[in-house]
Amino acid sequence: MNKSQKKKLTIFKLFSQNLEWVKEHPSITFHPDFFNGYICPLCFDVFFEKDLQTTVKNYLTLEDIPPASLGGKPLALTCKNCNSRSGHELDIHLLKSLIETDAQMFLPNSKMNLTFDLRGNKMNGGVEVDNKGTVRLYMHSKRSNPKEAEQFRYDMYPPKTFYNPLLYPEKLFEDEYQSPTFKIKFNQTSNERRAEIALLRIAYLLAYSTFGNGFLINGGLYKVREQILNPDKEVLPRVFWLKYNFPEENEGVNIISLPRELRSFLVVFNLKTKSQTRQFGIVLPGPSNPSVNVYDFITNQLCVGDGTKFTNAMLEHIPVRDYLRKREYAFASNSYWQKFTHENYKPRLKPETDS
Repeated sequence: MNKSQKKKLTIFKLFSQNLEWVKEHPSITFHPDFFNGYICPLCFDVFFEKDLQTTVKNYLTLEDIPPASLGGKPLALTCKNCNSRSGHELDIHLLKSLIETDAQMFLPNSKMNLTFDLRGNKMNGGVEVDNKGTVRLYMHSKRSNPKEAEQFRYDMYPPKTFYNPLLYPEKLFEDEYQSPTFKIKFNQTSNERRAEIALLRIAYLLAYSTFGNGFLINGGLYKVREQILNPDKEVLPRVFWLKYNFPEENEGVNIISLPRELRSFLVVFNLKTKSQTRQFGIVLPGPSNPSVNVYDFITNQLCVGDGTKFTNAMLEHIPVRDYLRKREYAFASNSYWQKFTHENYKPRLKPETDS
């Protein structure tokens, strides 16, 4: 058994035991019932230890959260169908979007294809920024329209006439050649909507990997899963995030307790490219009101310009603990929700820390 197989088995047993503890709740039943299984957190199909083998048609795969290309590591399992589809339809667009943004900001260690435009004649090319911030623009004449590329080069570097200084002394001190002004257009290939849903997927799986199967007992998450599995379908409003610089102690899972219209789970995480690290705060519905209507509140009340502003809200950080390994933590996410959103609860100014 190699390292990857051992990791898969360890995660399977951890979540499988957690699921058995969740099933002990008298109001939770499965038809037909099963034991020692694993529920894919996206499609909700049930799998067993035999489904760890890659010889099975739809086997369980390690799920890097966030994607490994953005600094993540394997924290859970998803079935091959969900993993493959999400990687192709979502994660790749998120990675492209971040890399393209790095290049458009000319950040170190970034690069991107672009198009040069000079007097209507276009030339394909690119931009590269090295680790010291030095910018290099280059052109691909062979990947461009031959006629336009030829005219572009002519206009960019017109033939220069050399004068005999004895016959034309007035030409001796003419200004040196100056390059004409040209436009550049970055060739963006990412799908913005799919990149946004990829962020929603990361937040959902991070919360699941933190709390286990008890977190899934939340009716509001049904729409979240539906949106993740159907990225081209408008299941949820457009905005899932809060534009705010959260302090480091808020990284992980939080609960927004006030205002009531914004009550929700808030998952704060970082994504790393070769150029920089970015923080994201993604909202997930809670198990009671406002549930999925929290996205309408964000869209209609908090959105300003191209993002959202998060101010005058009460935020409670859920302490970091090993919630998957103890029976008493099987429904920890719901317990914290009830505690922090209870009408008699008095929010504290500082987030709770683990003892």
